[in-house]
Amino acid sequence: MERDMDLVKEILAQLRDGNYRIEEEIDGHSEEEIIYHLKIMEENDLVDAELNEVAHTEEPRKRKWVVGKISLTWKGHEFLDAAENASAWQQAKDFVQEQGSNVPFAVLQKMMMAYIKQEAGLS
Repeated sequence: MERDMDLVKEILAQLRDGNYRIEEEIDGHSEEEIIYHLKIMEENDLVDAELNEVAHTEEPRKRKWVVGKISLTWKGHEFLDAAENASAWQQAKDFVQEQGSNVPFAVLQKMMMAYIKQEAGLS
């Protein structure tokens, strides 16, 4: 499964706004996609999440996830703040599209921060 940075941004925004429920789909994304992104977001310290895997008895190969606690970390807030600058977000997404592939998360975040600094006259 590939990373979807728009989905990452949406999950972070919903968590920040306090109305995120894992059972619901987000913009047509499946629960499996959402859980995958939560897992990689936790690995990158964007969220603090307690994810527990439980097998379905009627479908042994299908997994069900139970989300215990979940919250944004400082790093998650910082990324979301940068991503909510529409110009910075679009510029970063355009760069990724021009590259024809995903770029490392750190590069994406640095690009947005550089754009925001430039916009504010700090660079």
